[in-house]
Amino acid sequence: MFLKNRWHVAAQSGELEERPLGRSVLGDPIVLYRDSLGTAIALEDRCVHRQAPLSLGEVVGDTLQCTYHGLCYDRTGTCVGVPGQNTVPPGARVRGYPVRERHGFVNVWMGDVADAESIEPYDFPWEDNADWRVLHANFHANFDHRLLIDNLMDVSHLPFAHKTTIGTAAVADNAISKTERDGERVRVTRWMENIDQAPAHLEVTGYAGKVDRWQVMEFCPPGVVWFQTGSAVSGTGGREAEGDNRLLNRHSVHVLTPESETTSHYFWVTAHRAGSLTVDQEQTLYDRSVQAFNEDLVIIEGQSRRLDPGIPTIDINADSGPLEVRRLMARLIAEETQTGGRGGNHAEP
Repeated sequence: MFLKNRWHVAAQSGELEERPLGRSVLGDPIVLYRDSLGTAIALEDRCVHRQAPLSLGEVVGDTLQCTYHGLCYDRTGTCVGVPGQNTVPPGARVRGYPVRERHGFVNVWMGDVADAESIEPYDFPWEDNADWRVLHANFHANFDHRLLIDNLMDVSHLPFAHKTTIGTAAVADNAISKTERDGERVRVTRWMENIDQAPAHLEVTGYAGKVDRWQVMEFCPPGVVWFQTGSAVSGTGGREAEGDNRLLNRHSVHVLTPESETTSHYFWVTAHRAGSLTVDQEQTLYDRSVQAFNEDLVIIEGQSRRLDPGIPTIDINADSGPLEVRRLMARLIAEETQTGGRGGNHAEP
């Protein structure tokens, strides 16, 4: 089951160009396109006539025209034109979805429309801040999105899954970790003192000495994980280090949107303060991060194929963050179900 009464990222803004874009979100096929003013619109991806995908059609002015028989739809999903006849059949409309485009993401509302105005999409202000440089990536994952949330909220796997990029043994062995719940947010804070640089970080910074490293992962429903990560020369203040002692400082957001029960859309955006890294350093760190994410996808897809709900799993200390997220989401989905699909009480618990 999915949490529907939240904004779900359906695409990155740059994916919406001249052609319509077909996506499935929470198991529902939708089509995204821009009108003549560049406004993002989302409709059910199914013509009322013979159910051809509207995502195969084209934008004509402010309408979306089906490529099969030419029926045209406005931004609300109402059919406003049928070639060869002067009238439109009664009830000829498809579902339209509320859309909010913000900070490089196109968000759609899949639940009760009455609740859409009461909740804001996730805020990632670095996207529109000239003081920060931003890079994007997106992936398709052949597994339940919750498995990747588990992965992101427990980074003790880095030394084993990402030995040549962002992992070192100390990330698992020397980390001090704390898990907190703050309303609908779950935060895992980890810090490591006087450890070796990860291979990718050494490649980027060129600093071969010991470092103090931090990792803060914060989950926000329905599927956003905000990473605050970095490193500093050991003994110079950690996250408070300044100048050349502060080696890396990153803000990243990982967004997991269910495509179906067993497949997911995975969007990623990362930001560095302008001037803190050269363009080449930023690109290297980006490339190594994408390499690590692809390593995760391979492992989790393998995990997904082996998962048997009838076989019990064993939890360890590092699972505190993922387990807290699972409990939070189960409660929110249960509340939504009990209120008949409406959002229910969104107050901070």
